Amino acid sequence: MCAGCKGKQPPAPKYEDARPAPADVPAADAAIDAGVDAPSMSTTITPDGVGPLTAKHVDEEDYKELLVGFTVTSEHREGEDFKFDEYIASKGTTKVLRAVITENSVFKIEVLDPMFTTTAGVAVGMTVGDAAAKIAGLECVYEKYDAESDAERIDRALRCQSESLPNLMFDIDYDKFKGPLGKVSPKTIGKRKIVQIVWLAPHD
Repeated sequence: MCAGCKGKQPPAPKYEDARPAPADVPAADAAIDAGVDAPSMSTTITPDGVGPLTAKHVDEEDYKELLVGFTVTSEHREGEDFKFDEYIASKGTTKVLRAVITENSVFKIEVLDPMFTTTAGVAVGMTVGDAAAKIAGLECVYEKYDAESDAERIDRALRCQSESLPNLMFDIDYDKFKGPLGKVSPKTIGKRKIVQIVWLAPHD
C-alpha cells in the first residue's frame, strides 16, 4: 500500500514519551489561532490514536462527529494497483489531519499541524533536536523507495521513531539532505523540522 510507511512498529511496553521536557525547551510553532471549539476534545497523539480518533473509526461520519469545529472532506482514490479513501480535517484553509482508509480499515492518520501533539508536547514544526530532548531513544533513518509501486508515489523519507512511542513516526524535512541511506544520528539532523507525525493504526 505505502512503501514509505513500512517503518518498524516496535512492540515495546513503554507507552509515551519517557523523558521529561526541560523547562527551557521552546514550544513548537503556535497552532491555529482559532483553537479547538470543544475544550473537552483530546488533541493528544498516542500509540492508540490521534485525539479522539482510533482504529475503530473508519467512517467519514465518525470524523465529522468527533472532530468538533473541523471541516471534514473525503475523496476516493483508485488506480490500477491501489484503492483507498482519504479524509481531510481542516480548520479554515489549514489542513490539520489526513486519514487513509483501506478496505474499511484505518491505515494511518497524518498530523499536519501543531494543534495535535504527543503527551510531552512533540509537534509538527519542532526540530529533531528538541524532539530528541523529549523522546527517549529516538532513532532516525533515511530511506528511498520505488515510487511507482507506492500508491502515494513516495520515493524517499527521512524519519524518526522510538520504542517508547510504538505506531508513531516523525517525518522530517529532507530538502537538500545528502547523507547516505540508513541510520542517521538525531544530532546530525538536529536543526531539521518535523513536517508531519504519522500514526500507523495497529491491527491484531
